[in-house]
Amino acid sequence: MPTLPPEVLRSRIFDGLTSDERQAWAAAARRRDFRKGDVVARQGDPATHLYLVASGFLKVVQGTADGHEVIVRFVGPGEPFGGVVALDGAAYPVTAMAVEATALYSWDAAALRGLLERTPRVRSNIMREMATHMTDALTRVQELATTRVGRRLAQALLRLMRQCGRPCEQGTLLVHSLTRQELADLTGTTLFTVSRTLSQWIADGVLATQGRRLIIRDRARLERLASEDD
Repeated sequence: MPTLPPEVLRSRIFDGLTSDERQAWAAAARRRDFRKGDVVARQGDPATHLYLVASGFLKVVQGTADGHEVIVRFVGPGEPFGGVVALDGAAYPVTAMAVEATALYSWDAAALRGLLERTPRVRSNIMREMATHMTDALTRVQELATTRVGRRLAQALLRLMRQCGRPCEQGTLLVHSLTRQELADLTGTTLFTVSRTLSQWIADGVLATQGRRLIIRDRARLERLASEDD
């Protein structure tokens, strides 16, 4: 039987389950490893698997009618992807790819049906996660329409801090390295604007760098930048 990492067994989709019920899910799980750039699931393909991230990071994007891609969110350890497989006949509404070497645990549709019959609470948890993702997406749309770039970037960094931040000597390290272009795509602005803004915040002591990764040195200041009006 696979031994799921603690962060996977503690995933929100298992809220309310007993230890034995969690172990039943562990027994049916299959580990899959992806290299940086590998596609885990593609937009429009039939949804066949539910995934939980064990380590690494997924970038979730949605294609537009004019051929561009919009970053929807990032998925880190303990977080699910592919919950639409719980809806019979659904297709993946987005594409997920590995930002770095990433380990996932997966359940195919057949195994999922049996598990959901025995633990229907998980279906409710999956629906809750999907609703949360939809709310987050709507919030970002509102931010793009009404919020200046600096504020959007600060809000994005705070979300990433909550998702993948780890305490370090200088503050909070964002353990997954994101390119400036990915941050630009996430906040709906240009590479130049993101680079200029980050450089200013580094000079001001709000941020620091460790290789290609960012450190949030002054969380209180970043929170003010995320809430300041024009």
